[in-house]
Amino acid sequence: MPERATGRRVPRSAKLGAVMMKRVVFVIVAIALGLAVSANAGQGTGKISGTARNAQDQVLAGVKVQLRNIDTGQLVATTKAGADGAFEFTGLNPGNYIAEIVDDSDKIVGASPSMALAAGGVITGLSVSASAAGALAGAAAAGGLGAFFSSTGGILLLVGIGAGVTAAVIALTNDASPSR
Repeated sequence: MPERATGRRVPRSAKLGAVMMKRVVFVIVAIALGLAVSANAGQGTGKISGTARNAQDQVLAGVKVQLRNIDTGQLVATTKAGADGAFEFTGLNPGNYIAEIVDDSDKIVGASPSMALAAGGVITGLSVSASAAGALAGAAAAGGLGAFFSSTGGILLLVGIGAGVTAAVIALTNDASPSR
């Protein structure tokens, strides 16, 4: 057995206990740091900002803007545009989002294109426009088809129909492709 400076021997079990205690403290500290890092990773750091506008490209002051995660379909946040039509969403996790303008009865009257936000990413200068048709449908709809066509599903359906009609018109004209 090794001797201490006092001349007494330290039992081997005491040395083993001291080494084990250091290891236990190290593991506890490592776990605590890992939990702190993972808790911070769960909080988003991304940001999306832009301006709400009407169909004539004029700013919409004080309008309600909401942010939807299109991967899950869940609303992530809601805010009011400022006097200059500006809005901002912060603390966002990575994902695919769409910004929506809603009227006083919470009907969607305009939507942005989808946006992919990376971890810690920033999207600025987004312009979300309320369409004239969307504003009319949102204001006049008390239920039924009007409510459907002012919802996210209805808007996406109308966009899909519009794209299909455009593709059909292009395909039916003989000058659509010089390879014919």
